Amino acid sequence: MRVLLATTANNGHFGPMVPFADACLRAGHDVLVAAPESFAGMVERAGHRHWPCPDVDPAERAALHAKFLAAEPEKRNETMVTLGAELSARSIMPGMLAALDKWRPDVVLREIGELGSAIAAELHGLPHVQMLIGLDKFVDFTLPLAAQALVPYRESLGLPGDPDGENLHRAPSFSLLPPSLEMQRAQPGPQVHRFRMPAASSDPLPRWWANNDTPLVYATFGTVAAGVPFAAAAFHTVVEALADLPVRVLVTIGDSGDPSAWPALPPNVHVERWVPQQDVLTHAAAMVCHGGTGTVLGGLAAGVPMVVVPQFADQPDNAERVAATGAGISVGSGDTAPATAEELRAAVTAVLTEPSYRKSAGAMAEEIAALPPVDEAVSFLEQLTSAGHRPDPGN
Repeated sequence: MRVLLATTANNGHFGPMVPFADACLRAGHDVLVAAPESFAGMVERAGHRHWPCPDVDPAERAALHAKFLAAEPEKRNETMVTLGAELSARSIMPGMLAALDKWRPDVVLREIGELGSAIAAELHGLPHVQMLIGLDKFVDFTLPLAAQALVPYRESLGLPGDPDGENLHRAPSFSLLPPSLEMQRAQPGPQVHRFRMPAASSDPLPRWWANNDTPLVYATFGTVAAGVPFAAAAFHTVVEALADLPVRVLVTIGDSGDPSAWPALPPNVHVERWVPQQDVLTHAAAMVCHGGTGTVLGGLAAGVPMVVVPQFADQPDNAERVAATGAGISVGSGDTAPATAEELRAAVTAVLTEPSYRKSAGAMAEEIAALPPVDEAVSFLEQLTSAGHRPDPGN
């Protein structure tokens, strides 16, 4: 079986797909990742082959980013989905069609933000499965907006407009999130099949601090902080809040960040671009994060209580759900109500000292561990293909 993964140039979108790609390889199947050219390094770092697709035009991307920042906070998600859906699909489509024509996959596994491959699969009559990168409630929000935005482009390719997104709603979905983290859906959506990642081994952390006996607090905002001014400001507030606590603080700022650009840091704080999350969470007593789904999932799977400082997109909803499960505390709300250093200091102190937070985080870890392993998803993908038929790989 040949499995084509399709993703935008976003590590938070690609990361949840990697365990499924690894499972396919373990089962003896072929895997190829179709993604923008700029994302080749991330694909290869994950250990997979990359099929290059065109990136979004830089001028068009800059214009979209400017419109996102200029929109009212409550309209930012709608702006990004409505304007980004057609732009991303149109940009990536030549590469996606070439991958389907030349590599001839049996099935497409696409992250929900990558829509070009859904159209390409429809043109080729291929089954596709969508990887949810967040709470399944966002299917209700994103798919109608994306479907409407894609109507003219679909029609230009000779497909029905599909303004209701029936082709997207018909696709089954994979998720790594446990049911307890989800919110009740407003209406039935795609069937969601839930799995868990294999337990990952971890390595000891370097001795970055003079005192390695104090609790370790892991602070990460994924890759968002470098590109969004108010998120970057919030990140610096986190460091200010933790500087006086009796803890060690590891801050990761993403590949685009520059640790040397940070001002003089207190001795208990260390900044790195990137450290394997599993290595940190194995040793962490608490985590401070922006509420990105992959980061939240990693913390919950490790049973680490957290303080979530949401900025935009699905982060406020993730923060709300973490608080609802009792596994952490939500503080602040993006640039409309930024968290203060005092609020953050109090929240981190609470999750470190009040046992209920670690107990609830541990319960979430147990729920995640009870889900079927991702290797069982391979059988599902196999059933979608044509009884073991393998198309001619062509050139």
